[in-house]
Amino acid sequence: MHGRQIDAALARPYKENWIDEEIVSIGRVLGVTSARIGLNVQKSGRSTGLTRGQIRVIKAVVRIGFSGGRTALFTNQIVTTKMGTAGDSGSLLLNQDNHAVGLLFAGGNSATIYHPIAEVLNIMQVRFTAKKRDFPSFSDEDDNYRQLRIYQSDLPRLLAFSNVIGVGIGHKEQQGIDLGEPCITFFVRKKLPRSLLRAEDLIPPKIEGIITDVVETGDLVADIENETFSVDKMRYKRNAKKRPAQPGLSIGHYQVTAGTFGAVVYDEQTNEPLILSNNHVLANATNGKDGLSKIGDPILQPGRADGGRLNRDVIGSLLRFHPLQFL
Repeated sequence: MHGRQIDAALARPYKENWIDEEIVSIGRVLGVTSARIGLNVQKSGRSTGLTRGQIRVIKAVVRIGFSGGRTALFTNQIVTTKMGTAGDSGSLLLNQDNHAVGLLFAGGNSATIYHPIAEVLNIMQVRFTAKKRDFPSFSDEDDNYRQLRIYQSDLPRLLAFSNVIGVGIGHKEQQGIDLGEPCITFFVRKKLPRSLLRAEDLIPPKIEGIITDVVETGDLVADIENETFSVDKMRYKRNAKKRPAQPGLSIGHYQVTAGTFGAVVYDEQTNEPLILSNNHVLANATNGKDGLSKIGDPILQPGRADGGRLNRDVIGSLLRFHPLQFL
């Protein structure tokens, strides 16, 4: 098993012409790039359609809640302004030049969380191009943030503060305005008055000379859609069955309600086109040993919450997944 924790899975379409590379409302992926604070980004998701936002934090370590009361810890994550809701899991994050940046898998009241796309492609052994080459990937090393790596060596203490569910590298904000000053950003479920916190739970204004910031996100969860239909879903018609199906549409494991078809990718070994989304969308949030899914399970498009049925809407089968490691 690869050491990095990601929430990703692949499905093989029964027919190659049943999938289309064009992302709904965005178009084709034209490159791959790294995340940087302040980058303007977009995504096309099954529940909220085309949304735009900005990257707020990079290299984040976050605790994410999953179904059944399970929790998992993820490192080196990208955090944007809120860009999605339940059912958008699996969406591809891109910059304004259609260069892929990340894969959406979780979010909260004011933030959305993504895996860096270069890690996803590497771990899942796929690429965006049909030929045996891929777009160049850019390094995420940035001299402006080297000094902030101090936080990575002290993660247990930083995550031990009461109410803290994540920490990463960001810019100091004041009333939602980016002040442009590098800082260590803490994510909390709810901001509390200092008077209600014990002295040992107060986040200091500086850590080893580096300023800190606190952002309220609510709980961070990897969420799929429930069984209800929404106005957004009907407006964007992303709950419809479509062949060829496009990224941005409803999809899901036959026992899952619905998530988002993220992108068409190509297997590094076989060169066959595949469907990329999350483990919790295509593989029922499995750790690989719990029996929640198995290779070959049917994948529905649209997902079950959007009317997808085994007798008419199977688009392919589960090919492989990265097992989730729960705390």
